[in-house]
Amino acid sequence: MDLLKHLGFFAAVADARHFGNAAADLGMTQPPLSQGILRLERHLGVRLFDRDARGVRITAAGRRLLPAARDLLDAADDLVVAARDLALPEQVRLGVAADLEDGVPGLLRVVAGDAAGGAVVPTVAGSVELVDLLRDGLLDAAVVRHPGVLDGLTAGPVLMVPTRLVGTRPDPGVGLAEVRLPVAVPPRHHQPPAHDQLVDALRRAGHSGAVVEARDAAQRQALVAAGAAVGVVPTTVARPGDPSCPPLRLRVALPHTAQRRPEVDHDAVAAAIERALGAGPGR
Repeated sequence: MDLLKHLGFFAAVADARHFGNAAADLGMTQPPLSQGILRLERHLGVRLFDRDARGVRITAAGRRLLPAARDLLDAADDLVVAARDLALPEQVRLGVAADLEDGVPGLLRVVAGDAAGGAVVPTVAGSVELVDLLRDGLLDAAVVRHPGVLDGLTAGPVLMVPTRLVGTRPDPGVGLAEVRLPVAVPPRHHQPPAHDQLVDALRRAGHSGAVVEARDAAQRQALVAAGAAVGVVPTTVARPGDPSCPPLRLRVALPHTAQRRPEVDHDAVAAAIERALGAGPGR
């Protein structure tokens, strides 16, 4: 008996509360679905559904078993995804701090072309999450905010990425000291030390230090577009930064040598990241 297939029948009928509709969802006819549910009930030794003229109702035993059935189905899907990742060991699993905003696509293009032959699997998240994924062996490299805790990893030099002010401004020449709106920033839990350092830098630049935390780049851009906040965003090599804005401090983090996958040239990936950022070393 194919247990996973029959558990899929079980979940489909539980969702549809109707054998005909569940069969249609599964792309099969109703008789083999009904027979499959009967075989599963015999295998488990419990009745999963009550059937009468009014339709199908899940039994108390079925309600108790359904979460476990869904967990098994989800675990099977996760196993397939993991196996597919292992079947392509040449892919570079790269973590990118969400603070890079619109700079993420350009970074990925450079790394894919220079160090990965086009095979990059990106994860864009907060730096704390990326560091955890690196330690767990689920990433090959990550670009994270500095400062932050990188124990157990190999960290490159601190890179200073120029930033610029975006948002409602009365004059293009106005700097942070003249801005009265808060600055839209990533959530503090993405990298608490870097967040606190940014607030201090805003105050040193003459801003009040008031910030509004937004969950992602789209939300930060929406706040700026609505005139509720300004943004301090990384710029590119082609576009100069705003001298009134504190730079974005980043580091490339890698697993220790013993934990690196031999299929990946980690040093080449780190060098490509630094080239893509066009950032100078700093402290």
